Amino acid sequence: MNWPPTILDLRIASSDRRPVRVWLPLFLLWPLALVLGVLALVFTTLADVVLLIFGQRYHHYTILLARSFAALNETRGMAIHITGSGAAVDLTVL
Repeated sequence: MNWPPTILDLRIASSDRRPVRVWLPLFLLWPLALVLGVLALVFTTLADVVLLIFGQRYHHYTILLARSFAALNETRGMAIHITGSGAAVDLTVL
């Protein structure tokens, strides 16, 4: 089982300034994301049932939401390195 990202590590280095490093604790947002995720799951399930009852062609919003959560969980371990003229940005999701 994959856990959602917990910390975002951002490092910005410039040739003429001191490097800046910021740690953003994403785990503090988990309670809010849990509440919003449960509400979204309830509404998408309700929408799928109503669309299925009325015979609409597309009624897979719950699957879309579940796969979106899975894609978010897969961002853990992602590292982005951007180097430009005189500056560098490193972003790591832990």
